[in-house]
Amino acid sequence: MSDFDSGQSDAELLEAIRAGRHDAYQQLSDRYWAAIHRFAASYLHDDARAEDVTQETFAKLTDADTLPDGDIKPWLYKVARNKCLDILRRWQRSPTHNRNMKTGFDVARQTAGPQTRMARDERRELIRQIIADMPEEYRSVLTLKHFEGMSRSEMAVVLEITEIAVKGRLVRASDYLRDQLRRYSGIDQ
Repeated sequence: MSDFDSGQSDAELLEAIRAGRHDAYQQLSDRYWAAIHRFAASYLHDDARAEDVTQETFAKLTDADTLPDGDIKPWLYKVARNKCLDILRRWQRSPTHNRNMKTGFDVARQTAGPQTRMARDERRELIRQIIADMPEEYRSVLTLKHFEGMSRSEMAVVLEITEIAVKGRLVRASDYLRDQLRRYSGIDQ
C-alpha cells in the first residue's frame, strides 16, 4: 500500500523517486504506462516490442542520474520515442521486419452496423497506413497531438525542437495527410 496520496503531482512523485520511494515509482508507472505503451505501439505496430519499449522507458526512472530536472511526462515520451526510433532503424536493416502488425488503434467500435463499421475500419486502416508511411517528423507530431493529447510545448520538449517548429510540422503533417487521403480516395484536388 502506498503512503502517497494519488493526487500528488508528477513533480512531487519524481522527488519521492529521487528519495528512493518505490511506491512513487509505481504511481508514476500506473499513471503513464498505458499512454507510453500506446505511443510506442503507434510507432512500431508491434505490441510485444511496444511492451519492451515501455518497460525500458520506465526502467530509466530507477536511475537517479537519468531523471529529468523538468516535467516527467514529456521526458517519458522522449525516452520512448528514442527507443522506438532505435528499433525502427534496426528494422530498416532487417529483411524479416513485418510492417503490417496491428495496434490497439485497430480495434473497431461495436456500436455501428456492419457496413458502417467496415467503411470506418477501411478508412481507419488507410489513415493508419498513411501515418505509418509518412516521414517520421510528421508522424511524430500527429501521434503526439492526436493520440497522446500533448500541447505544443510538451511536443517541443519530446521532439527537441521549438514550439514554432512544432506548429510548422503540424501544418505540414496535416496537409500531407489530407493530400494522401485525397489521393487514395480518388478525389481530385
